[in-house]
Amino acid sequence: MEPMKISETTGEVLSTESSSDGSVWPTPPQPIAPWWHTALLIAMILGASVLGSVHGKTSGPSEHHLRFYAVTIVWECVLVVLVWWGIKIRRVPLRQLLGERRAGAKAWVTDFGAALIFWVMAVIVLAAISTVLRLLHLMQIQKAVIAVAPQGVREAALWVALSITAGIVEELVFRGYLLQQFAAIGGRVWLGVIVSSLLFGAAHGYEGLGSMIAIVAYGAMFCALTIQRKSLRAGMMAHAWHDSVTGIALAIAKHLHAI
Repeated sequence: MEPMKISETTGEVLSTESSSDGSVWPTPPQPIAPWWHTALLIAMILGASVLGSVHGKTSGPSEHHLRFYAVTIVWECVLVVLVWWGIKIRRVPLRQLLGERRAGAKAWVTDFGAALIFWVMAVIVLAAISTVLRLLHLMQIQKAVIAVAPQGVREAALWVALSITAGIVEELVFRGYLLQQFAAIGGRVWLGVIVSSLLFGAAHGYEGLGSMIAIVAYGAMFCALTIQRKSLRAGMMAHAWHDSVTGIALAIAKHLHAI
């Protein structure tokens, strides 16, 4: 990775130089975006979570899956534009968020393998956390979660497209932007992990309190994968296929139950 040069007068990131150990990632020497921009991004994420929670408790998207998926994809794209705007203000390159550039088929296969191992381990950990939360009566099956599952081939195809979009965008936002923005405070990567994971859980308000707690832990695991790989790529892969598999599994379960 390349450490950032900071302007002594404006504090902006001017350019980068090569670094063999990648020590600045994911703890940049300065915040990667203005703090007012971070506050705006967080407010939008939490606002959307609250609206999703209220909507899920009232009507739910079960009757309009295709429209719901399309709107969600558009929302994810809005988040990307917002993040890009924030780092552009500080002249931070997008590569700083994405992590190390590793080209070639071998690098892709290695990241795929890391993502697969991570996903299997994460599923086991999440199952254990869910069991504990159910014993504490904090985890319940949310109708809103089941309602978003696809029905039919067209919905399944768009669901996979949504899952891929969410995998890329949410890793960029939470493990790229937010992790690095808060890790920049005194070089405390643990602070970035905690804040970004809490916000990741809070962003899924429509899934209920128990699920939000589990998702916070899931976010922390994604942070660990990102830091270990020094890149978002493996996390994006694992995130995308986790959402894809979960949605398809729920769709199959609903179909079998209907039979």
